[in-house]
Amino acid sequence: MSQLHSTKSRIKSIDSTRKITKAMELVASVKLKKWQKTLNNIMNYSATLEDIISSCIGEVSQNDNLTPFALKSYPNAKKKLVVVVTSSLGLCGGYNYNVFKFADTIINEEDKILIIGSKAETKYVQEDVDKSNEQILERLDFTKVKNLVSLIQDEYAKGIYKSVVLIYTSYKNSLRFDPSVFPLLPICIEQKEISGYEPIYEPNKKEFLNLLLPKYLETVVYSKLVESIVSEQASRRNAMDNATDNADELVSKLTIQYNKARQASITNELIDVVAGARSNN
Repeated sequence: MSQLHSTKSRIKSIDSTRKITKAMELVASVKLKKWQKTLNNIMNYSATLEDIISSCIGEVSQNDNLTPFALKSYPNAKKKLVVVVTSSLGLCGGYNYNVFKFADTIINEEDKILIIGSKAETKYVQEDVDKSNEQILERLDFTKVKNLVSLIQDEYAKGIYKSVVLIYTSYKNSLRFDPSVFPLLPICIEQKEISGYEPIYEPNKKEFLNLLLPKYLETVVYSKLVESIVSEQASRRNAMDNATDNADELVSKLTIQYNKARQASITNELIDVVAGARSNN
């Protein structure tokens, strides 16, 4: 009977865990749909901004006197600023592991790291790590992103970084999301040919780009952060779905094991009863 009691206790324990994983799967699904909608909207806005900037960026970027700082490069700098986006919560499968594995191929020893998401804190413990925006993904809003971009621009304007790159997770679909790197500074946008009449920029192209490029940078950073959140929720939903399926399978196996043990116990009891009756006769 001790084996029966032990098996029954395991079934109850696994069933309780299954209810938790199923609930977490449903929560992740709801959050995934919410952030997918946000991502679609911000991606459309970002693409429109990029089209506007590309119409005049070629001529300006070729003229040092007119080049906004966001387009300037510092060839003498030897290191880069790397922004690494991870999650602050666990139970999301291999999401963070894949980011760290990919980041190891991008980050050099001399680079400075700016982390987003508390999971990165345990990975990067060296001194040259900026943790000021670690919790930015909690209740993400555009104001926080503007502050982050302002910090990135100030760091880049010092001239000690040859570039600023963002390591995030690119969302392909609900089953595929890959770690990726996006160059933030200097901004790289190819010039597109203008059909028809050339737009008139007031007061001039330099002022126009000085106003628009920071907004574009804010939009891009926000879209990449949202894309990482979407990937995280998709990964968590898949992980909890797999955990629920595994729990169902294990409960099924344990139930069969329990029924076999129970049947064997009943059979043994019947044998004892029959044997006792015969001995009395």
